[in-house]
This record gives sequence, structure tokens and C-alpha cells, in this order.
Amino acid sequence: MNGARREDGFTLTEMIVASAIFSLVILVAGGIFLGQFRAQQQVSAVTSTTTDAQLAGTSIDEGIRNSSGFKLTAVTGGQFLVARVAGGASTLQWTCRAWFYSSTSHTIRTKTTTPGTPMVAPTAAQLANWTLVVDGVQPRTGTTVFSASGANVTVSFNATTGDDYRPVAIEFSSSPLAGVTENSTCY
Repeated sequence: MNGARREDGFTLTEMIVASAIFSLVILVAGGIFLGQFRAQQQVSAVTSTTTDAQLAGTSIDEGIRNSSGFKLTAVTGGQFLVARVAGGASTLQWTCRAWFYSSTSHTIRTKTTTPGTPMVAPTAAQLANWTLVVDGVQPRTGTTVFSASGANVTVSFNATTGDDYRPVAIEFSSSPLAGVTENSTCY
């Protein structure tokens, strides 16, 4: 048995085949993992944008529906919507609430002040101190997000995620409280 060959271990060919199969399994598993990771990122981005857009819509809708009136003004770089809004405290209190759509930064921001404090369209520096409600805003049609017709305000915009995902569409109309005397101290 001096010249007999031992059969312990793996040959080089067996090791290469095993490495190739192992590499193929790792590539397939990695591809599946990356696909799921990208899908989760997309779902998170769309969910976040949808939530922000719905909150913006709710803020504007509730503000206009609880107001005695509103004023919509086209300003350089956007639109300025102001309303005198009834508060939800035990005694009726009015506040001045405004929303600003910036066509340059594609945002909607809001600010609330005490009654009797007229609100004017903010400068770019002042707008930075307003509360950001939603970003990635594009008008659904034309160049305006807010439009007024009589006592109704229509809000229509797409909120984008910043990626190639489908935009979130928001569109609704609101009107102020019926039978409430207008007091334009807010504008």
C-alpha cells in the first residue's frame, strides 16, 4: 500500500464547484434583500408624503370651515391664504391663520396669530419661521394651489416624494361658516 492514494478531503475541482454554488446562493439572497430594502424605502417615502399631504389638507380644510371668511392673494413667489378662524375653547375665541404656498421652494407653510393682528404676506426670511406643513408641492393643474370662487376655496396639489414615485394627489373645496358675520381684522 505504499503507492495507494488517500481519498480524504476535497479536490480542487470540488472546492471550485462548491464555491460557485455558494456564491450564486449569496447573490440571489442579496438581490432579494436589496429588492425588499428598496421596496420598503419606497413605501416609507410614499407613506410619509401621504401623511404630510393629508395633514396639510386637513389643516387648511378645518381652518376655512371654521372661519368667518378668508382672503386669497397672489404674491411674488406664491399664494397667501388668510382666514379668521374660530377656536375650539369653551368660550369662542378667534385667531388669524394663514397658509403660504411657495412656488419657489414648493412648500406650504402656516402661521397663527392672535385676533386683531393683521397678517401680511411674509418675506422669505419671515417665511423660514413659519411652520412647514408639507414640502414637494406642485399644483395639479396650472400654477396655483389655492383658488377661490365666491365663498369657496379649492385646494389642489400633488405632493412628491423627491424620487420617481407617484405623487400624492390632494384636492378638495371648503367654505366658511354660514351665517357668521365677517370680521376682516386678520387681513
